[in-house]
Amino acid sequence: MLDSTFLRLALGVAPWLPSTGGKDHPGVRAQVLYAPAFDLVERLVVTDTRSNDVQGFDALLLDDPARLAALAGGTLVVDLGYYSHARFARLRTAGVHFVSRLHAQAALRIEADCPLQIPLPGLDGGRITIQSDQRITLGSPTNRAGAVLPGLRLVTALVAATPRAQRAGAQPTVYRLITDRWDLSAAEVAQLYLWRWEIELFFRWLKHRVKLPIWLGYSRNAVELTVALAMVVHLLLVLAARAVGLTRRPPALLARLRANLSQVPAPTVLAAMQLPLPLWPPAPAPT
Repeated sequence: MLDSTFLRLALGVAPWLPSTGGKDHPGVRAQVLYAPAFDLVERLVVTDTRSNDVQGFDALLLDDPARLAALAGGTLVVDLGYYSHARFARLRTAGVHFVSRLHAQAALRIEADCPLQIPLPGLDGGRITIQSDQRITLGSPTNRAGAVLPGLRLVTALVAATPRAQRAGAQPTVYRLITDRWDLSAAEVAQLYLWRWEIELFFRWLKHRVKLPIWLGYSRNAVELTVALAMVVHLLLVLAARAVGLTRRPPALLARLRANLSQVPAPTVLAAMQLPLPLWPPAPAPT
């Protein structure tokens, strides 16, 4: 999953920032490549508001051949902030699959209507209703800055709100999703996109539990170091949770880790820094 979160900063303490930012506030964006299965941040880039999310897409992934090659065969889930036909074409060339919402102004041509498949029993609690599954050609040949992508899939799904959201009055949402994954059912494509919510929960965790907005300083280096250290704290907690047999990172474990680390003498910390870390993600079990 690829997404960003905005971190507000005051111009009075960080005059190196441009004068406007998210919702006209100055600040920076943490662009994150996140693997939800491992709760793992695979790549991080901090940008100011002179760079949009699409440019962050380039810096984080597309302009890094090694990282792009490492993702070959995987699937990248993005939201509309990263929408770009030309960049989707680069992903396909590199062998990286993708799932995204369809931009409302995107040009496309419907090639065929595919038969609707029966979704797996119990998939996302029965919230997903597939309305159509189509083979399309995406993009316009007259758009010089874009790309034409034949053989893509357009899945239209009606997704009911969660029971909690329904009690608050939330209504069903129609999602129009594009992907090059033809090996999945249409409902599984919709479920892949819905799992994008995991990165939003991760950002909420960083801000409210790890306290990411508490800055070490206000220079560009200090801001980038603060964001990087927040990710390090998160990864330490993930390792601690796995060490005690937990599959998630409970807030109580964060408080315990913070208390334990505060009691560790500085020489011990320096010595521990010389130890090799366990392989992460864990190596697959031999077959």
